[in-house]
Amino acid sequence: MICLNDDLVTLEAALYVAGRPMTLQELADIIGKAESTARKLLDDLNFEYHQRGGALEIVDLPRDRYVLQLKPELTTRVGKLIPGGLLSFGTLQTLVYIALKQPILQSDLVAQRGTHIYDHVKELEEKKFVDAVAEGRSKMLTTTQLFSDYFGLDSDKVKLKAQLKFQLKRILSGDQEGEENPEAP
Repeated sequence: MICLNDDLVTLEAALYVAGRPMTLQELADIIGKAESTARKLLDDLNFEYHQRGGALEIVDLPRDRYVLQLKPELTTRVGKLIPGGLLSFGTLQTLVYIALKQPILQSDLVAQRGTHIYDHVKELEEKKFVDAVAEGRSKMLTTTQLFSDYFGLDSDKVKLKAQLKFQLKRILSGDQEGEENPEAP
């Protein structure tokens, strides 16, 4: 007989191995239990991570999805170890610019940031952080659901922009602890 602790460990393993957000339904199916049971176990697991104060966290995303991820404040310390590497500072700046101005034509982005962004956009498309849809002789750029999930932002573009502005203001003011963002998911 499998006990709840085994289910908890199985959920943790599933989130770890998947390396992507998983739906509550997927997780419930893996342990063969109701979604309400899976949700309770995920809450318990998240509480354990929080109590321990370790490097990982479980994030409850919109549309009943969950992801196991490194706490954002640790990425600057260990980011170079991530397979495929982190984004360069310039590419990250381009990504933030796209996120704040989306939808934005690539030609307008080039006018604002320079021709070096072509390489940035190519990398962001390859990493699935940006969608580029042909529009005339240019491309319309928008961020993807993966971008929102990866950075813990809302998928609603208006809320996403508000969250980004809040985080940028906090970073620029040097308030690393800061108050929780009321718009955060």
